[in-house]
Amino acid sequence: MNTGSLVALLVLVAGCARESGPIALPVGGTWEGEFELSSDARLDFVLELPPDAVIARVRLDSDVAELDLHANPHERALDLDDALYLFDSTEGAPQFELNALGPDPVAGAAWHVSVHWPFDEAPRIGDRRVESASIALEVEVFRARVDGDLAPGVPLRSALDHSTGGFRSFRVFVPEGAQALRIDLADVESDLDLYARAGAPILSMDDSVAFSEHNWGRESLLILPFSDPPLVPGEWRIDVQDAIGPTRRLPFTISASFEERVPEALLAFPRSVARADETPLQRALRSVVEIATPDALGSGTILSSDGWILTNAHVVGDDPELDLVVSLLVDPARPAVESFLARVVEIDEARDLALIQVTSGLYGQPLPDGYELPALGFGDARSLGIGEPLWLVGYPATGGTGSRVTISATRGIVSGYENADFGRLVKTDAEITRGNSGGAAIDGRGLLVGVPSSTVENGSGQIGYVHPIDALPEAWLRRLRRSR
Repeated sequence: MNTGSLVALLVLVAGCARESGPIALPVGGTWEGEFELSSDARLDFVLELPPDAVIARVRLDSDVAELDLHANPHERALDLDDALYLFDSTEGAPQFELNALGPDPVAGAAWHVSVHWPFDEAPRIGDRRVESASIALEVEVFRARVDGDLAPGVPLRSALDHSTGGFRSFRVFVPEGAQALRIDLADVESDLDLYARAGAPILSMDDSVAFSEHNWGRESLLILPFSDPPLVPGEWRIDVQDAIGPTRRLPFTISASFEERVPEALLAFPRSVARADETPLQRALRSVVEIATPDALGSGTILSSDGWILTNAHVVGDDPELDLVVSLLVDPARPAVESFLARVVEIDEARDLALIQVTSGLYGQPLPDGYELPALGFGDARSLGIGEPLWLVGYPATGGTGSRVTISATRGIVSGYENADFGRLVKTDAEITRGNSGGAAIDGRGLLVGVPSSTVENGSGQIGYVHPIDALPEAWLRRLRRSR
């Protein structure tokens, strides 16, 4: 049930509110009133959250854009510089969200909220001063709830959106004698996280909560009798949240079982099949993968059908024991699908290049006989002339509005060259942003000529640097030739 739909309307004058103390904000409603724009004016509110609150959102709307919104837990900040949070109007209406699974108190907590005019005098419109502003503080509160019951072995389709508070809650009953509780998410398009707690709703992030939080979407949570927290019989609550909150409807499938083994349906490998009418660039896109480490996301290019992938050293680090999650493009309109685990095999920090190799499927399952990944052929970076077209392909953070992005291609030209200790770099005006690193620089024939690696910015201008294929160490090339 969405408890943020109730609207309450109150009207008070700011000067009267100062005399009577902080104004109580409605839980799931809107306060409207006038705010006097005198020097350094403030108007104080208190939001008393119910004991089962999971998410709380507060938004300030005003006909004066420069108002600030401050928030402090437990007590009113006498000096607003001491308030825990400040939200200004730089990116639109000031607003904030409190999440029970974050660092701030939510369930049963009191938050003190202040509207502040941070200037010494009232603003002018034309030749007159504006002495007051109409303001509205909208509060949405989402309480603990049960959106559905999970039956073992029966996948359930669901979705997150704004109206759900950005989370879904489910319930599963663990029988006596069960030796495992396994929860899996599939068919996801965003960075979803999983949480589980025995016997009660999840109202804070403490030792009673089991969780799986990674920067990809196909999460799995396995709770065993010796886990921390341990598996116990009875009711368990399961929450699904998006890492940054939904910017649109985010579908997913959730399943539960009382076995450790991965459900058979999740073990299938996606296939990226080229169509006969695809352009060379469109075919090349299928070879560009997203690479996830515990701390970051980047891009890479499949160089051989048995799973050798080229990327930047700074994308993957140098730990040969670390499992990297590799996501394969299936549909250009959707984020890549988490499909494989890979390990770092070769690293050259001077060249900022790394070779990684696919070792298994996402759940540790072996690749089936005859399974081939879509490898990209090599071009000749040394033959590229200034002014020739160049495509940079990858998964930049700027390539989407949600917690996971779709593949992006930016077009530019070969802008010039620069010499490095290990060879000649290619300069380009094609855009490189965070997440693009390690992806593919593709020539006009759809062949790989290098790895987008870094940028140099000066004011509003940017030049990107591509480390060419011929910069690969000779030992790496020999290894790849044997695989190709």
